[in-house]
Amino acid sequence: MKRLKVDIPSFHPPRLKNHPLFLDVTPSSDPVLIIGAGLSAADAVLYARHYNVPVIHAFRRPVDDPGLVFNQLPKMLYPEYHKVHQMMREQSILSPSPYEGYCSLPEHQLLRFKEDRQAVFRNPQGLQKVFGVSLVLVLIGSHPDLSFLPGAGADLAMDPDQPLSAKRNPIDVDPFTYQSTHQEGLYAMGPLAGDNFVRFVQGGALAVASSLLSKEGRKPP
Repeated sequence: MKRLKVDIPSFHPPRLKNHPLFLDVTPSSDPVLIIGAGLSAADAVLYARHYNVPVIHAFRRPVDDPGLVFNQLPKMLYPEYHKVHQMMREQSILSPSPYEGYCSLPEHQLLRFKEDRQAVFRNPQGLQKVFGVSLVLVLIGSHPDLSFLPGAGADLAMDPDQPLSAKRNPIDVDPFTYQSTHQEGLYAMGPLAGDNFVRFVQGGALAVASSLLSKEGRKPP
């Protein structure tokens, strides 16, 4: 299985030191992998591209699926989201277009992560592809499919003997940092951590950001 080199041009503005999600990412790094086809994933794409960070955007549905949330939003009120939808459609790995720094992988399923920050996908034809990435954001809703993790993530749950469930058996996290108690460096927030109300999301995001900044501050010079 051969690792693919995605031709995404590099950029060279200053490093994103003040943005916790991108502490170790520069515009010349391997692309950030964003998984999902909802508004959270679209926000992540917009955020990364605003800072010229290259993006690989993977999702399981076809780009013309009428169930995609973009088709439910008025274009006049949400032009930025429709721009992302346009990029998803026109910048597929199979049909390159002028959008620099962005590549979409429609109808691709994430299988697993390998060492050296490699992500293995299965394309619609059943073939496997490997991409080098610098950071992974999995933004796939309140009922996520974590089949790419060993045991579908059950080992990370509060009760490892039961299936992972956002409502009944969420990921066991430190309440102050939202870091997994079973896997250092892995964070979960929102429904994955049992917070099923939007009002709790900001607190979780703040806790994760604070933890990441604290770790960055402890690194040797």
